[in-house]
Amino acid sequence: MNTLFGLIHLFFTNMNLTSTEITLHQNQWLTLPQTQFYHATTGVAAPQFTTVKLKYDSQYLYLDFECAQNPFVDENTYTQPNTEMWNQEVFELFIASGTATPERYLELEINPNNALFVGWIDNPTGETPKNIEFVPYQESGIKHSVVKQKNSWSGQIQVPWTLLGGKKEAYHLNFYRIVSLQSHPNSNWKGTPADCSYLCWSPTMSGIAPRFHRPSAFGLLRLE
Repeated sequence: MNTLFGLIHLFFTNMNLTSTEITLHQNQWLTLPQTQFYHATTGVAAPQFTTVKLKYDSQYLYLDFECAQNPFVDENTYTQPNTEMWNQEVFELFIASGTATPERYLELEINPNNALFVGWIDNPTGETPKNIEFVPYQESGIKHSVVKQKNSWSGQIQVPWTLLGGKKEAYHLNFYRIVSLQSHPNSNWKGTPADCSYLCWSPTMSGIAPRFHRPSAFGLLRLE
């Protein structure tokens, strides 16, 4: 019985059930208390440290992040916007206005080369995206920058409320990170679960294969 209780306690600890609601006050930075993301498949905390800070004003949602323990940061080769950057290392934000589980949400990705992916995702089943409506880079209005270091990378993103249809009181959102676990000598490498970790702020609990597109797992952002 003690073993069973311990397993149940570990499961709910890894699920991090009480920490996926964020309240922001205008013009005040908030550093999220989680310093580790969770494996998409199991919800187990990853060893790599990932930090996220948020702020908002009348024009933008500000997002600062740091991806630590990232030794292969220089091996990412995507440099053009709206390409298949998810094949390598990225930091991602999925976001949609409202408190209901969204069927349509914005997917934003940035990689260590400061390349940006922006697209609206239609996902009526909550399991598999049916369509991507790309947002042309020049029209997104997103401001962004990246700094690479020896074993880490960090970035700053400003998302205009106009891109999200105007500032609302609440949003569903999730943050993700893909981490390479080994060197990839081929510049056209594509990550797999065998050589990369697929991590979530709010774990999607996708089972055998890592999946990010599960909006029922999004957390909640409230603006005050």
